[in-house]
Amino acid sequence: MNDWRLFGIRIRIHLLFWFVIGLSVVMGLFTEVLSLFIIVCIHEMGHVAVARELGWRVTEVQLLPFGGVATMEEAYATDPLDEIVVALAGPFLNVVMMAFSWGCWTLGLWTEEWARFFLTSNLIIAGFNLLPIWPLDGGRILQALLCWYLPYRKAVVSSIAASTLLAAFMLGMASLSLQLNVTIVAVYLLAINIQTFLRFPYQFIRFLMEKYVRSAEEQAVRALTVPPTATVIEVSYLLCRGYTHLVYVKGTGLLPEQQLLHAMLFEKKHDTAVGKLL
Repeated sequence: MNDWRLFGIRIRIHLLFWFVIGLSVVMGLFTEVLSLFIIVCIHEMGHVAVARELGWRVTEVQLLPFGGVATMEEAYATDPLDEIVVALAGPFLNVVMMAFSWGCWTLGLWTEEWARFFLTSNLIIAGFNLLPIWPLDGGRILQALLCWYLPYRKAVVSSIAASTLLAAFMLGMASLSLQLNVTIVAVYLLAINIQTFLRFPYQFIRFLMEKYVRSAEEQAVRALTVPPTATVIEVSYLLCRGYTHLVYVKGTGLLPEQQLLHAMLFEKKHDTAVGKLL
């Protein structure tokens, strides 16, 4: 990886990317590959711009031979709608660039061949990113939609499981049809999803920590009803993204979310029954 800085964001360029650039020069496709690189950069900057507007901190953007990935913090406990807006920002700019290429061709500024290449490239990049596979934009949208109806833990595990199956299916189909480029992408997506699943316990703790920090913010309130024998960690598994919870412990009383999170994160009362917190 090579690291660069742009507007305070670390840009990480994979070494294999430079190999692709060099290969494009040898094959006489430098202009086309450079155009794809610019399209991917604009796509990722769309995510970055909207994320920053929402107050998220963008730590880095990775540029890979077949696309890019923007890494953002402070996004685990936010409203799922914000995640969807950020995810759609990249494909939206692809649509804008498609309209731009059509306009340039209509005005006679671009040849039909070049306009078609530019339009098709944007269409492929936008369509690929909207596949419901994590960490693509479609995978992020799928996870955000699940977070509207399911607790955060269940939504993430379900979306990663679906993404893993889809990536494995893509790998199988690409291998059978001997499509090397698609096979490489599928292997990468499969590896990323397996890695994400293995790291989820740490991500879940970050989710709880962010909810604790955001507890003073004004959010929609969601009620939870649990038996007094339920443990602190069991109740934490029921917490949803984008909401502040008021936990009703049957026969005991109301337990504020912040008190539950404090017991979980700082008092190490994971296995303590919530009835004993009141």
